[in-house]
Amino acid sequence: MNADVATNPRQSLSARQARTVARLLDAGLEQIREVGYEELSLRTVAARAGVTHTTAYSYFSSKAHLVVAIFWDHIEALPDPVLDPGAPLGDRLSAALHDPGRLFLDEPELTEAASAALLRKEPDIRRIRDQVGGELARRIGLALGQDADPWTSEIVLMAFSGGMLEAGMGYFDFAGVVERMRRLGELVERARGAPLGRRPGPRSRRPGTAG
Repeated sequence: MNADVATNPRQSLSARQARTVARLLDAGLEQIREVGYEELSLRTVAARAGVTHTTAYSYFSSKAHLVVAIFWDHIEALPDPVLDPGAPLGDRLSAALHDPGRLFLDEPELTEAASAALLRKEPDIRRIRDQVGGELARRIGLALGQDADPWTSEIVLMAFSGGMLEAGMGYFDFAGVVERMRRLGELVERARGAPLGRRPGPRSRRPGTAG
């Protein structure tokens, strides 16, 4: 696991500190899988990692911070999508978002915990939340191409997030998310060239995401 995800961007870690953070991330994931978000505590994670709770709090401000760091670590580790530029947009969108979607469904306890933790307003969490959203937007941008209207990227991201939420609630399976992204791509291709109104600002300026 990437130990840097836990720390303040201005904080550098020694090799020993990086190993400590990695143990905390690993122990946190194991604990989430066993007891879920509500029963999770930094004290139990610290004990599992073989460090004191004081040490754990020196790297993570709260259990929510730990959870979103683990979640981002998984997102960041995903390989870049391999896209065929000549393929229909729906196929490119499905390919670009396949790995994040698969992760959300393969790690249901982590996804549920992260969904709760990402709503917190702590500065460390806002920073990682912006990184998660930025990575999903980047993947969507690769599928849409350089000339895509920013509104289109926003709409696709909202549709994907909503689709994954409904899949997690059992309304349809992951294949259903893939099919809906493919259909959305078809709709976007039909609508390209139509005026879409005022362009949205940078993601960091959206409500709830500003630092």
